[in-house]
Amino acid sequence: MVVAYTLLAACIAANLLSCSLLTASDGFTKPLQSWSGIFLALLNYFLLSRAILTIDISIAYAIWVGIGIIVSALISVFYFKQHLTRTGVISIGLIGFGLVFIHLFGTM
Repeated sequence: MVVAYTLLAACIAANLLSCSLLTASDGFTKPLQSWSGIFLALLNYFLLSRAILTIDISIAYAIWVGIGIIVSALISVFYFKQHLTRTGVISIGLIGFGLVFIHLFGTM
């Protein structure tokens, strides 16, 4: 089970880095960022496919998407200097609470 969650963590990291690189690629005009982002996106799905061999897909996907939303919002605000509205912050907070509940009660 630890290996599966490690694969899921690596999957999430690859996804976040991929999305950040694709944002930095300026619409695929920068080849290094573009190809690196595409490679990491493929790696992301490969790692997810390995993680769901052990973790229920409903749990793995919820964790993958939820953490991806939360961390990508932080990256967009602090690195890309984009802005979140108050409603966006509240909504992302609710996603965080949902992740906690899925983790605590999702396998019952």
